[in-house]
Order: sequence, then structure tokens, then C-alpha cells
Amino acid sequence: MNDRLHEILGEVGIIHKALLENNKIDDVDYVLEYIDSFEDDVKDHYLKLLLQYYFQQNNLKNLKELLLLGYKFDLRMEDIKLAFLNIKSNDENVIDFFDDNVVFLKDSNMEEPLKAIYTYYKENKQLQASLEQTIELLKRNRYICAYAYKNSDYDFAKFFLNEDLLKSLQEDLPYLLK
Repeated sequence: MNDRLHEILGEVGIIHKALLENNKIDDVDYVLEYIDSFEDDVKDHYLKLLLQYYFQQNNLKNLKELLLLGYKFDLRMEDIKLAFLNIKSNDENVIDFFDDNVVFLKDSNMEEPLKAIYTYYKENKQLQASLEQTIELLKRNRYICAYAYKNSDYDFAKFFLNEDLLKSLQEDLPYLLK
């Protein structure tokens, strides 16, 4: 099994590199046709990773297509950070689309992603109105709120502190704040 996993990972890497090099990675129909001749476990693994890639690239159209095919991936703060850094317009973004998955996300890696999101927001004045809804969504996450509370000496952490949610956590889930 271990050898097979290495084989799958190798094939997935080759597929991804080829699709990036020929600029076809954003053509879901082409990708599906391209990987059709590979074994099912390779296809399955690649499409899950491709879904994560589309999320990170803030490619909502392609993300939806793979979701409709039944693929899922484990969302992380790093994915949210990368997607946030790829928001360039007022169009709906993948973070807002994943709404509840973002609100209930639990991750131990908060500092670096939150710093990067904060910096991007502050440095892109022309995008701030577009980013505001997504920032508010992130502020509804209890783990982000708890992290912000515990690290409120930092400007980026204060920025994500949701006072209403904090009061609720102090009453209902005080262990998160320790």
C-alpha cells in the first residue's frame, strides 16, 4: 500500500505539472478528459487536490463544477489565506461561498494566515469594501475569535476580535479562551 501511495503522489504531481505547463488547468472539461485514462485512485486523489487548488486560487466556477461531481477536501486556514489573497474584485469568492465551513473551521495554524489576511486587507484600500463581507465571515469563527482574544496585544489579532462572539464564548465555551 505504501508503494502505491508513492506511485499515486508521483502521478498526481506529473498530472498537475503538465496541466499548469500547458495552461489547461482552468478548463475542467479538458482536465477530466486528460485524466480519464489514469486509474480511479489517481483520478480521485487528483480531483480532490484540484478542488483544493481551485479554492486557493479563488476560482469559484471550477470549484463549483468539482463540488457537483461530489469531491470534497479538508479546509485549512492556509487555504483560506491563499484564497483571500486571490480576491481581486467584487465578485462572489470561494470563502463566502463556503460560508458555514469557514465559520466552523477549527485549525491550530492561525497566526501566519491571519497576519497575511490582515496585511492584504490593510494594503489594498481599493478592495476593502469587497473584502469586508469576507472579513466579517472570518470574525464569526469561534476559534479565530479565541485566538484573537488570547493574542490581543497584536494589531492583526485585535482586528479579528468579535466582541459579541467573545461574550458568548465567555459564557458558553470559556475553555476556548484559556
